[in-house]
Amino acid sequence: MSTRVVAVALPLPVQQAFSYRVPETLPLPERGARVLVPFAGRRVIGVVTGNGEAVERLKDVVDVLDEVPLIAPPLLDLAAWMAEHYLAPPGECYRLLLPPAGVQASRAVARLVTPLPLAESDPVLEALREGPMRVSRLLRRLGRDPSARLARLRAAGLVVIEQQLEQPGFRQMQWAVLSHGAGSVRGSAQAEVVARLQRAGGRQRVADLIRDKPSLRAAVTRLAALGVVGIEAERELRTPAVLEGPGERALTASNDQEQAIGRLEAAIETSGFRPFLLHGVTASGKTEVYFRAAERCLERSRGVLLLVPEIALTPMLVRAASARFGATVSVLHSELSTGERHDQWWRVREGEARVVVGARSALFAPIPELGLIVVDEEHEAAYKQDESPRYHGRDAAVMRAKLEGATLVLGSATPSLESHANAVAGKYERLTLPNRVGPRGLPRVEIVDRRAVLKSGGSEVLTPPLMQALGERLERGEQSLLLLNRRGYATSLLCRECGLQASCPNCSVALTVHGAGLTSECHYCGYLTRTATACSACKGEYLRLAGYGTEKVVEAVHAALPKARVARLDRDLARRRGAVGEALREFEAGRIEILVGTQMIAKGHDFQNVTLVGVVDADVGLGMPDFRSAERTFQLLTQVAGRAGRGEQPGEVILQSHLPDHYALTLACEQQYEAFFEREMEFRRTMAYPPTTALVNLVLRSEDAAHAGREAEAIARGLRLVAGRAFRVLGPARAPLARLRREHRWQVLLKGRRAAMRGAVRKALVDRYGAVRWPGVVVDVDPISVM
Repeated sequence: MSTRVVAVALPLPVQQAFSYRVPETLPLPERGARVLVPFAGRRVIGVVTGNGEAVERLKDVVDVLDEVPLIAPPLLDLAAWMAEHYLAPPGECYRLLLPPAGVQASRAVARLVTPLPLAESDPVLEALREGPMRVSRLLRRLGRDPSARLARLRAAGLVVIEQQLEQPGFRQMQWAVLSHGAGSVRGSAQAEVVARLQRAGGRQRVADLIRDKPSLRAAVTRLAALGVVGIEAERELRTPAVLEGPGERALTASNDQEQAIGRLEAAIETSGFRPFLLHGVTASGKTEVYFRAAERCLERSRGVLLLVPEIALTPMLVRAASARFGATVSVLHSELSTGERHDQWWRVREGEARVVVGARSALFAPIPELGLIVVDEEHEAAYKQDESPRYHGRDAAVMRAKLEGATLVLGSATPSLESHANAVAGKYERLTLPNRVGPRGLPRVEIVDRRAVLKSGGSEVLTPPLMQALGERLERGEQSLLLLNRRGYATSLLCRECGLQASCPNCSVALTVHGAGLTSECHYCGYLTRTATACSACKGEYLRLAGYGTEKVVEAVHAALPKARVARLDRDLARRRGAVGEALREFEAGRIEILVGTQMIAKGHDFQNVTLVGVVDADVGLGMPDFRSAERTFQLLTQVAGRAGRGEQPGEVILQSHLPDHYALTLACEQQYEAFFEREMEFRRTMAYPPTTALVNLVLRSEDAAHAGREAEAIARGLRLVAGRAFRVLGPARAPLARLRREHRWQVLLKGRRAAMRGAVRKALVDRYGAVRWPGVVVDVDPISVM
């Protein structure tokens, strides 16, 4: 850099970087280096993005944390692109690139200036006599905010408040090494330590050395002081259990797979950005294609990134990758402990791990010389981040592959309309796997008309054909999956006297009943309460549970098949760390016969003994106020149908529906993707929805409904003045989810050319709110829904 003024992106919801002066006493940081800077009365770690603006009264950088930047230029360019493309705060984009807790702010710590006389009595002083203490810990200890008291004590010169920076590090493992003879040993404890070390060959972990007798620690310390024993520190790697597994050989590829592998290997050999869409029916062997391409990439000493849409899908792919590629595999996702994420991130950064498997956040793994990115199940909505920065993992992966000069593979049995349209337009090269691997073809699919069943007085949950099919599988020792993309026990609680529905006090949604009717929960804000026994309005006691979720399905299966071993897999279970992997292992091992779940069970899993898939309510997504509802229904049904018949036995799928003639259902049953694509694209062209045009959705939020409406109206008015023919402005209108977490929500939707819309939105918001913060405004570029 030509000056000693740098621009620093801070991990805060602000729309710009800030300039700081670098003192002559500090090295000049490069782009991508972390620096410690003062901001709003505290110290924050930010990322240097380039030269700053030399203006008056600049604050100084406190410290330069990285002599060599941790982040490679392609990733820095990716963060800059995300901030521009998604109109996102730059610092929130750059923080995604850093190691776990790599941007943690400083913490306020209070300590006594000098030892105080015993006569001095004060709760804060009494606590600080034990040593320096975080202000947050003082708050918990005293049960009240100590700030006012601390201010008086500071003024009196008794206490100081310091800002201390915390940086999590590697866990160190101590080894005891016998360095001399036993001549200097005194006492039985020291003699025992020496004897134990001699039996261990002269070197042993301290923890193992004293495991059965902790009292020997003092003897170890004394022997180290005498020089009889040396203490060596060694980095201890915290390895997720999912990385441990036996080896596995490559499978024999089919002709279709060989053709796809050949095209990918040729692209990897020539290097440079090459995007592919791998469209393969379920069980067609897409994973083997990924792994063959990864092998060629590793042979060329380049790294590999394998992305899946959800954490629940990582265990199976991680185990398969570890079995195939060994210790070079790393896993990155948010369910790992902080220590595990820290150690895995550094394994990747230091080049020890060359293959990274993970969910959306793994996209930013610091893989040196990245040569291949695979986005499995690329159509999944879970790749879209629903909080700032609101990036789409698939689209960001395309950009990273372009910046890295890497081969990109987007894989799916049901590609998103956007990706398939890019393939049709020639932007992506399309590879196809039209047939399943193995002797079995696609499963037989039957649609059961639930209207006729309900008219005859049948169960609202399980129709006779589905119950009969479940019983037959149990008799034959085969397994079944039951899908209902709705968790909980009942979807609502209604008063029979006045018709009032039990609703969330914070959101404009009905409470979902859980725990067989004991509790009610809001699935948006997390509000939880005991299920009411009387109506809150009329006090009537005649309440009725309406609708049903996965809990009720489990109950219905137990009632119909009491001997069946049934389990449930949904987001409620996923809250407990490791629970998803445990449930899937139990099902794979055959200890569970019927697995009931939401969309978490619909994709990515390869269960060889599953011969029946039942979709309890195939219409769940069709009634949503969302232009993608038919696409999502088609994808979900096609994906879950693909879980059946992947082994030696043929598969069967039973869909229960009130809309048996809807094209999303009928075409999913026939696995007719091309026909669905043409039908859906006709609707998208007519209504001007993606991929025929781009969208930007603005949501204005406020606890004051009138204020949110006024802000939305003002912004929409300004945008209409500059829209011209570049884009259309729809709204403002109340959002479909009109109130969320106590905030009222208004919506302004833009349709048109993306670049023109981004520029107009940025100018409108800067003009109204300034360049730093846009309070109460959510900007969603390329939204996947307009809820």
